[in-house]
Amino acid sequence: MRRTAALFACVLLAGGCASESRIEREQPAALADFTPQARVQQLWSAELGPLGGKRDVTLAPVVDGDTLYCADTFGGVSALSAADGRLLWRTKFEAAVTAATGVGEGLVLVGTKNGEIIALDKASGERRWSAVAPSEVLAPPVAQAGVVVVQTVDGKLTGLSAKDGAKLWGYERSEPALSLRGTSTPIVVGDTVLTGFASGKVVALSLREGRLLWELAVAQPHGRNEIERLVDVDVPLLVTRDALFAASYQGKLVAIDAQTGRVNWSRDISTYSGMDADRSAVYATDERGQVLALDQKTGASLWRQEKLRARALSAPAYFDDAVVVGDFEGYVHWLARDDGRFIARYRLNGTPIRARAVAGVDALYVVDQDGKIAALRLERKQ
Repeated sequence: MRRTAALFACVLLAGGCASESRIEREQPAALADFTPQARVQQLWSAELGPLGGKRDVTLAPVVDGDTLYCADTFGGVSALSAADGRLLWRTKFEAAVTAATGVGEGLVLVGTKNGEIIALDKASGERRWSAVAPSEVLAPPVAQAGVVVVQTVDGKLTGLSAKDGAKLWGYERSEPALSLRGTSTPIVVGDTVLTGFASGKVVALSLREGRLLWELAVAQPHGRNEIERLVDVDVPLLVTRDALFAASYQGKLVAIDAQTGRVNWSRDISTYSGMDADRSAVYATDERGQVLALDQKTGASLWRQEKLRARALSAPAYFDDAVVVGDFEGYVHWLARDDGRFIARYRLNGTPIRARAVAGVDALYVVDQDGKIAALRLERKQ
């Protein structure tokens, strides 16, 4: 774990740990001047508590209906009204939260540094059950069809009963000795669990039994040292109506048929933050801080925004006909979906924004590492 954490710091902060590696030092780009085409309105804000600090974790809120569910690193879990930020309930327990937030099956789920999964009642915040996972949890648990799926840093997936936390199944695979600090977040499509691993592979498992259905190598390790051979699939997989998208660090972004595991197309893109999509394009931020737009059907490049390089961007979020990213200085940037030009910019609090913004019905929810969360809306100029 010390090697993993140290590497994560090198990748995000220094930009280079080995002179022969593909990671290169680069100074953050200065913010470019532009003429705003819209005004950002802050509807409300609230303080949640620190969301990372020295633990190098990213805790993302989840919007479910008219409620936001959030957690902080010191064991606080909160439910807020999405409309006005009003606190609906808050629960506090003594644990270092490293994975949040999962919502499903009437539960709010978080994971801890010691591998504990804590399930709270979604309506009241009361603890329903807790269970022990094989090791530290860095990705939010996912719950569907009576099963809670947990991924841990040691390359294991565990299926738990949503009713009482009892273990239903386990799946594991060998992982490389050195990896980025993080894991992919499992997703459930129908009765299939999909996730990625530090080995550069994506797997599909049956939700009920944890049985392997198919696996696919998104990237193959190569190079002369351990850093050059990193190919982690830490980016949460992205599902659209027509395809499954997976991406790896120092590897590829691929479009996959979710039923068969067949690759539709692939592009040489390195990322460890995340992706989002609209009806025709998939958006990603690469390791250098560029925002990319690709055609979903062919993988062809639609545009590339290079003026945010080395600003440690969050994963992009598509909302209200714009692509939104946060950066290490607490700025939120809105880019036009058609060509990537800057539309608007807003500074939340001066603290890094690592978690992807969360889209609600009529607002975008952004949280920084100090735990400030704000509901933002874009008002375009006439």
